[in-house]
Amino acid sequence: MHRIIKAHLDSFVQNFGLDGVAESMQFEQFSNYSVIASRTASSYELDDVTTGEGDDGTDGIAIIIDEDIVISEEDAQSIFTEPKRNRDVEVLFVQAKRSDSFDLGDFLKFKESILKFVNADNYNVNDDIQISARKVFDVAMDNVPKIRFGKPNLTARYVATGVYKQPDALEVAKREFENQLKELGLFTSIDIQFIGRDELTSLWVATYSGVSAQLDMFSNAPMPPIAGINEAYLAVVRAREFVDKLLLTDDGNLRTQVFEENVRAFLGSENPVNQSIASTLNSGFAASRFPVLNNGITIVSPNVIVQGTILHLENYQIVNGCQTSNILFENKAALDDSIMVTLKVVETINEDVFSELVRATNSQTKVDETQFLSLQPIVKKIEQYFNTYEGMEGRLYFERRDRQYIGKDIPAIRIFNLHVAAKSVAAMFFQRPDLSFKYPKRMYDELAPKMFSDDVKEIVFYAACIVLYRLYLLVSNSTLPQNMRRFKWHILVLVRAIVAGQDIPKLNSRQIEPYCQKLVDAFCQHGEIAINSLRQAVEIVQSMGDVTNDRLKRQTIMDEMLAKIG
Repeated sequence: MHRIIKAHLDSFVQNFGLDGVAESMQFEQFSNYSVIASRTASSYELDDVTTGEGDDGTDGIAIIIDEDIVISEEDAQSIFTEPKRNRDVEVLFVQAKRSDSFDLGDFLKFKESILKFVNADNYNVNDDIQISARKVFDVAMDNVPKIRFGKPNLTARYVATGVYKQPDALEVAKREFENQLKELGLFTSIDIQFIGRDELTSLWVATYSGVSAQLDMFSNAPMPPIAGINEAYLAVVRAREFVDKLLLTDDGNLRTQVFEENVRAFLGSENPVNQSIASTLNSGFAASRFPVLNNGITIVSPNVIVQGTILHLENYQIVNGCQTSNILFENKAALDDSIMVTLKVVETINEDVFSELVRATNSQTKVDETQFLSLQPIVKKIEQYFNTYEGMEGRLYFERRDRQYIGKDIPAIRIFNLHVAAKSVAAMFFQRPDLSFKYPKRMYDELAPKMFSDDVKEIVFYAACIVLYRLYLLVSNSTLPQNMRRFKWHILVLVRAIVAGQDIPKLNSRQIEPYCQKLVDAFCQHGEIAINSLRQAVEIVQSMGDVTNDRLKRQTIMDEMLAKIG
């Protein structure tokens, strides 16, 4: 393996606690993470997108609906029962090889795996990740009237550690593959690429590097001093430059990460308001009126520098204007220097101000309150509680906002985002590992009001996360079997019952604090109680025999496991 790639792989492995995993699987997860991160605005778990030893030529697969990875048939059905149309659906496949060469045989195997996935009437494979993804894909295909342009998009990436020199045999095979997919008529766009070490390095570095940009302002005006805000400007910029400098990745795709704090996803080009925006952009002379006809875009950044007519931004987020930004991106060919867009640029590092901006700028039309979870008071208190462990072995970082700790040299294994923390609590304290395992959307629908109630004790979230952290560490160093990551949500329930007792106090009661403290005391350090309780939980899981994913998705198996605790 090339020295540069090996160094980046080692960094990835250390960050994610994958030391005990075989290098081939490490590289597959590394490649999947690097490729998928740029294509989704939400967090996800590597275990949900990385295939196992039973795969037939695909090492990673993700079905992305409106920038979220969907991992279960039931969640996909729930999404498509909602009235929204024009959903963006992408089917993403990855093959990862540690070899310096791009092997024709491996590519053809990858091709056949994809063709089988998208076209086989009787899809028969031995890998659970592929099977689950195919079920999600089938739900999407049954709902193509609700998909933008009537079809999903397909993306395929063959990753190797050498330099791709476009050999004739592979280029011919790629064109033939593209033609086969086009003839099927199932996809709006088909994007197949070979990723070499330089491209892979760029993708990986982008996962932990902040974004920065600069663009010329046609005009600008500073706002008067505002409490909690360092600087604020109103600016008019060329729409084409806004797209090129702030919205485009190096490979020409939309930079989805800058919309992570915009709680309303893109509603599609056929949405009446968005149709109107596009119509204005394509209306010739009238397009010059765009900055007065459109409400503009709000950008928040912790570092804004204005030098003359140049605007510099770092780690910026578009908190309002997702619809306008996407329509500008889709119509970039129609943009010329006469079309301007208005920006409201705010510099602040104050989390309260940031939260107010997100909520205020996304309240003009109805937004599901679950999308505002990161702004709720209890979530901020949870973050503060995690911070009280500064300097201790049990120091974990609660990521209230996506990419909050980017560039701060904190191991990823110690960072728990809101989504993973919620799944941990749902499993451990609501005894619903089935929801955490495969039904995250249903989990929020059923449990979010109780889980994120203002009077829930913060220690509940920390206790669940510290047990999961210790589980990851012990799997990483091979103290526990590697395959136990698959049962992590069920193990959380078992460990809680073993260490603290089967009867769970109410999460807002005084009794829950000493109950959780037993877990915290046991798992904050690498002690015998933590190791022995996890080993006992593993023994219970192993005693259940060969457990299928379908069985894990049912609540009854959890009851059977709990009955085995002596």
